[in-house]
Amino acid sequence: MDPQTQAISKLTGMFLDKDLERRFEDSYLNRSKNQLRRIAQGIGMLFFIFIFYDFSANKSNETLVIICICRFIFLFLGIFFYYRLDFFLKSSTFFKITVYELIYINLFFIIVFVYETSHFLIQAFAINVIIFGVFFLIPNILHYRIFIALYTLAGFLVVTMSKYTPAFTELIAIYSYLLIAIFINTISVYSLGKYMRLDYVYKQYFKELSTKDPLTNTYNRLKFNESLSSEIELAKRYGNTFSLIMFDIDHFKNFNDKKGHSFGDKILVEVSNLVKESIRGVDIFARWGGEEFVILLPHTVSDEATALAERLRRAIYKESLKKEIPLTCSFGVTSFYNHDNHDVIMERVDRALYKAKGSGRNVVVTELYSLERQCSQ
Repeated sequence: MDPQTQAISKLTGMFLDKDLERRFEDSYLNRSKNQLRRIAQGIGMLFFIFIFYDFSANKSNETLVIICICRFIFLFLGIFFYYRLDFFLKSSTFFKITVYELIYINLFFIIVFVYETSHFLIQAFAINVIIFGVFFLIPNILHYRIFIALYTLAGFLVVTMSKYTPAFTELIAIYSYLLIAIFINTISVYSLGKYMRLDYVYKQYFKELSTKDPLTNTYNRLKFNESLSSEIELAKRYGNTFSLIMFDIDHFKNFNDKKGHSFGDKILVEVSNLVKESIRGVDIFARWGGEEFVILLPHTVSDEATALAERLRRAIYKESLKKEIPLTCSFGVTSFYNHDNHDVIMERVDRALYKAKGSGRNVVVTELYSLERQCSQ
């Protein structure tokens, strides 16, 4: 993931690459889970607490009933969001959050509209707080934030025309300030969102660099060991199986000695590219060291791994003949057994490779515990 190639829209501040934008949004939401819970609970409780003031500020029973219903809905929505956050994170998350915010805002307008002692300037201040919260408190996409802010402004204008009679100059001043607040908040959130996306790309880029072999662009030993430990844990917990292939280029030192290290590097790259084209996206292909490579194959039994190793052995040899540079590889194969740990399974696949090299090279040796099977050309 090269940061220099990841374009960001000048209009929306979002990645033009939709898949990258989706991954960023997923990461953003996962990091914001606890914040979302606290905000939902806090807003629900805050708006509910005002119910005590409502009884002193309103005398009509009908008004109090409407206000109480709205306050209890506030509280219920906050609790529901807190305990059922996963429902919002499953799909269309930002759309659901937007709908949630619109429900809150409409409930607020209902309370303001029926309130017996409501003051225009106080409510204008409350609208400004809501707009600020929409932009900076609740995670969302920029165009949804702008929509909610403008919807809030339009709704307050309707309430103002229906309930209050402010002076014209006062009305113009208040709405000018609110529009300026929306504009400034939009610029701020746009810049913040752009910075967050650039930060995400650079973090992914450096993370990728730390797990990749710079020459072959395969994973390095660190990444492989992490993946293997994770796969062992999953296999023991859920009864899965997986297999390992370890191979090494036969007589690789001769290529370096006769034609130079740059030629040897070219061979490593070409072999790596050929293998990458032949394995699945879920497989972990890593350079173990020097001319030695290892492949982790999730949900793969030994027969399937052996067949893949044999295909790779033949493909590498066949491709090398096209370039008139006979090149062979030796392969060791093993599969997970329920008592294996990291060291045990690596020792077994390494032993299988050692036997392949001791058998004359250019062969596949599969070792399962004490069982052994050879496949040669």
